[in-house]
Amino acid sequence: MRRSLCCTLLLLVACGGRKHPAVEDLSGRENLSLFKLQSLRGTRDGDRLQAQAMFSDSSSILTVDMRFAIGSPTTLESGAWRWMRNNQLLTGAVAARSVSFLGGQDGPPSIGGVFQLLGTDGIAKYRVTIPVTIVSRTN
Repeated sequence: MRRSLCCTLLLLVACGGRKHPAVEDLSGRENLSLFKLQSLRGTRDGDRLQAQAMFSDSSSILTVDMRFAIGSPTTLESGAWRWMRNNQLLTGAVAARSVSFLGGQDGPPSIGGVFQLLGTDGIAKYRVTIPVTIVSRTN
């Protein structure tokens, strides 16, 4: 019994709670831990969800536009990102590592996941993590 409880506790510690920063530099050269998800807005239209996530560290804004196909499973259909940093505009496509979608039939949808921001060369430059968050309606 004690061994079983100990194994269960170790499993919970190993699997749970590792919190990823909102924005990560995959090269490891920059510490982007000050970036936070500032807003998640969008519109659901049937089995499609158009969403825009904005991340900021108060000195620059990273904008990620995504279009999801809602289903089982919900998938990222397309995405693009743009980031004005150090007087330079960085842009690229978005690829999904994981997507979570909740509800939205009687209320606003919630979306989250882990996404890679690809450079113009198609190589992943950054990773953004969005906790499952209610999508505010775009005006």
